[in-house]
Amino acid sequence: MKTIHYLTTFIFATIALCSCLKTPGEGGSASIEGSVGLIRRVQINNPASTVDTIAASDVKVHIVYGNNTSPDDNVDTNPDGEFSFNWLRTGKYTLYVYSEDTSSTASPLPEIAFYLEVEIEDRDDVVLSDPFLIYDEY
Repeated sequence: MKTIHYLTTFIFATIALCSCLKTPGEGGSASIEGSVGLIRRVQINNPASTVDTIAASDVKVHIVYGNNTSPDDNVDTNPDGEFSFNWLRTGKYTLYVYSEDTSSTASPLPEIAFYLEVEIEDRDDVVLSDPFLIYDEY
């Protein structure tokens, strides 16, 4: 009878320990901040036709927690092209945005994704990601 009691206690303790494993995602106090710039060109596939670079407002920035395969959340950039993902736990994250493909001549232009990998190492970190640069026709 004691063996069954010990075995049951061991199983519940194992389940409790496994369920406490913290993975990347929401529920922490860290954040990731960054910005998106928009390079405008007269001819999208010709770098010499660049007109200017401005802040990319109202652009969706997606985040993937850890090794997940699909986006876990997204935010829109503010008028200054800045974004922030708040209340994250430690771990690795993938950020991505969509842009017009500058290597294509198809009409309409296909969109491609630009990725950045970011790691939060401390639970109170404010990680600044590299800026994204996306493209659009002027």
